[in-house]
Amino acid sequence: KNEIDFLFNLLESFLTKKIENLITKKIKLKFIGELNKLPITLKKIIKKTEIKTSKNLGIQINVALNYGSKNELINSIRLINNKGIPVNEKNIDKNLFTNDIPQPDLMIRTGNTQRLSNFMLWQLAYTEIFFEKKLWPDFNKRDFIKILTKFKTVKRNFGSI
Repeated sequence: KNEIDFLFNLLESFLTKKIENLITKKIKLKFIGELNKLPITLKKIIKKTEIKTSKNLGIQINVALNYGSKNELINSIRLINNKGIPVNEKNIDKNLFTNDIPQPDLMIRTGNTQRLSNFMLWQLAYTEIFFEKKLWPDFNKRDFIKILTKFKTVKRNFGSI
């Protein structure tokens, strides 16, 4: 509880202090997860940040808070059932937390861990996944460029033969 409170306060402080910097640098922030379960003050700051950065086209940073992919899928299917529409791939996509975010082409998992840890299971279906032994704080620009260079050589079929 103390650690979570500390992290939420850290995020609130960052968003409050850096919002103008995000706007200047044309950074759009998008938050995904069960945001309704977050503290009220944090929810307000998140909403304000998303609105203020919504027109920024430089880069979009997606922040997952209180996020689990299995729960996201259950939530999507629940929404589909409530709407009375067919459960199919298109409708599942449209009702995910990530419904307006392109599916990732590349995922880098640091920390010498080779698992997805309940992260974007649906969205990662055709994503190229690179596992890096280094921990995140040690991951650097050279490591990133090395992975991008490998990624460029991958022949992507998206499920086709």
